[in-house]
Parts: sequence; structure tokens; C-alpha cells
Amino acid sequence: MNQILLTATMNRPDPPKKVATMTLPKRHHYVPEMLQKNFVDEDDRLWTFDSRNRERGVWRSSYENLFLEGHLYSYIHPDGTKDPSLEKSFSELESEAAPVTRKIIDAARRGSCPELTTAERLTWDVFFYQQWRRVPDLFASLMTVERHRDEVERILDELERAGRRLTNQERSDLLDPHALKRMRRNLRVAALKTGSDNVLEVIGARGIVIGRVDNFKKSFVLGSRPVVKLTPAGITDLRDARVELWLPIASDVIVGVGLYDKTELLIPFNTAQVRNQNEASAKQSTQIVGRSSALVKSLAKGVGTKVFFTPVAAPDLEVA
Repeated sequence: MNQILLTATMNRPDPPKKVATMTLPKRHHYVPEMLQKNFVDEDDRLWTFDSRNRERGVWRSSYENLFLEGHLYSYIHPDGTKDPSLEKSFSELESEAAPVTRKIIDAARRGSCPELTTAERLTWDVFFYQQWRRVPDLFASLMTVERHRDEVERILDELERAGRRLTNQERSDLLDPHALKRMRRNLRVAALKTGSDNVLEVIGARGIVIGRVDNFKKSFVLGSRPVVKLTPAGITDLRDARVELWLPIASDVIVGVGLYDKTELLIPFNTAQVRNQNEASAKQSTQIVGRSSALVKSLAKGVGTKVFFTPVAAPDLEVA
């Protein structure tokens, strides 16, 4: 992380050549629309609650306008030009993952496993991994605004001790709030571009387990930090089969990292398991969406209550 932070702070790549006809994607969804669509109500709308605006209560919106930020995945150069290559990569991944996700959902609703091909399984693993790590809520838990400023100051002090003298103006420019905001954004983009082959290998070595809600009156919600990690006391290493990761992909279907000796496994999710998943997702997310107003309202009190909790280990830093 220190090397990524140093790169984002000091070593800025040359800005891309401006192309007059280029249209940059501005609305970057960190939970894809193709997932949100699987949670809509009978009117193709979503009920939502945002802990950053509790006074508003539960309200209704469209998936086009939820779980997004302007230029979230764009690298911003000092002159203000933006490089959206990461967003384009995510968009391509989502296009590849959409039919795989649909295959899993359709099979689960038929009561069978999807029998993914090797290529489909690899696509799913990469999509699952990126959905785990790409959301702002996870990054905020790892690098708060205050911690980022402290880290930048520490690195500048280290550079000075190493012989790279900074003028007062250079230090002031680097610690300017606008510059820090841009650097922190660029740090996130740089971190997301690197990734961890070790984590992907562990996800790939374990099977996938698909859960289907066994009570048609119950449903999953989708959170702004949608992947939930469940761990026994004192154990966080994803290589341990007792450590679980779960991602709801539809209101009635959820996918997790499975067992080593089972390539695919379909299991029922009872009412208590659905509720536990929903509560865990709500607590670690700033915002949740779902197909039921009553369900979202029942979870509203807990939304965002663990948003700034820093996990013992993170997907970018070690196998966790």
C-alpha cells in the first residue's frame, strides 16, 4: 500500500492525449446495474435507505440512479484531465459476467447447479473478486481521509530525509485539500488496477456455493458493500474453508466461496439465514436497496453502523 500511495502522490503519469470526439463515461456504478436489476419490484424500481441521509427515510428510485459516483474510477491528472480506463475495464467485465450471472440464477431457480465452463468460472471469480474490493465503503474502511493525509505527510518527511528536499510551496501544494482529494481518489484507482493473484487463486481453488431462498415471502437486499465476509473467532484467512464470502446476485439467489472438494453446490437459505445475511450487509454498507419497502425499513436502523470498521485483513493486502 505504501508503494501505491507513493506512486499516487509523486509519480504522476503523463496525461492522455485529448481527443475532441472522445466522450468520457461520467456515471460510474460501483454496484453494477446488471446486479441491481435482479432486486427490483414489480414496477422495476428499488426501495432504498441511505445512512448518510437518515431523515429522508425509505424511498424509491431506479437502478440507473443508485450506487454510483461521478468519475469514481477515473484517474485525475493535475491539469484536470481524466483517464477512465479502469471504468471501461469494469464495464467490459460486467458485460462478460452478466450472462454467467444469469446462468447461475436460472439454474438455482430450477433447483440445479449451473455447471459453469472453465471460462465462465474464471469470469465469475474475477467479477466476484472485483465486486468485493471496488466499492467506496471498503476503501473508506482501509484509508480514511484523515489517515490518508497523515500518510502523505509521513511519505513527504521520508523523502526529505532521503535527500529529496521540498520547497514550502511544494509541500503546501501537495497538502492542499483539493490535491489530497485527487490523490486519495488516484490511490484508489491505482490500488484497483493492481489486484492480488493470490486471492484470485484461493477463490478459484475453492468451489462456489449457491444459496436459494426457500421461502418466497423472503428476499435479499443489496448493499453498497455487497460482499459479506463471515469468519469464526480469530480466523480471517480465506484459505480456511470455514471463512465465508457471500454476494447476493438476485433477490432470491446468493453466491459464496465454497468448499475445496465441491466444484458447485446448491443449498437452501432459510428465513433466519436470509435475515442474518441482510443484517450483516446493512451494517457494513452506507446504503441498501431491495424489492420490499417493509424489508428495507426493517433494516434501516442498522444501515451504516459498521461502515468505518477496519477488517483484520483486506483483499488487496493479503489473503483474507
